[in-house]
Amino acid sequence: MEEKTTFKRVGTVIKIVLTVALFAFIAALIFRMCQASHKSLEKTIISPAFKEAYKEDSDIRTHAVNDEFSENGAVWAYSLVYMKKAGYLQVNVRYNIRHIDEVKQSYPDFDEKNIHYELEDANGNTYKPKILAEEETFNYRYYKLEFSGVNFSTDTLSVKMVLGGIDISVGDKSTLVLHRKDDTSIPYDLSGDEKEALGIE
Repeated sequence: MEEKTTFKRVGTVIKIVLTVALFAFIAALIFRMCQASHKSLEKTIISPAFKEAYKEDSDIRTHAVNDEFSENGAVWAYSLVYMKKAGYLQVNVRYNIRHIDEVKQSYPDFDEKNIHYELEDANGNTYKPKILAEEETFNYRYYKLEFSGVNFSTDTLSVKMVLGGIDISVGDKSTLVLHRKDDTSIPYDLSGDEKEALGIE
């Protein structure tokens, strides 16, 4: 009788341990999914440059970014909007802070402030962005970037992470193709707030 009671208790303990482990796994999975998705910067920012571009070209377009993740997984891009005739582009980029931790193993004094982004066309021309907003969540840092004077007639437009001040280059492995000349795009649907910011009724 005593053996059965002991066996029953052991079985109960195992069930409890397995249940706790299962819930911990599910919680970790949900946590991971939440930290990899950041919604606050997804809305388009109606900046002064955006307003000027809109005066020249009211055909605001969007499409899914061609290469969502860079080859080394360091950079992700999304929420692309552009006005081709006005040469204007706005996009979100995100990088994993752990990627920079790897860089710091070789360069302990590397400052994240030395990270910047460039837009490059197929002819090798580069465009410097204005950072409209930035945020950090868990392992990720997010930037809302704005580019002006962009030549959309070249075959590709790519965004590249550059690590300044050190003798290492992330090169093509952290380069993302944002736009190809023949990409199928759709009109960008302005929200009520965005229309108000542009003075559209």
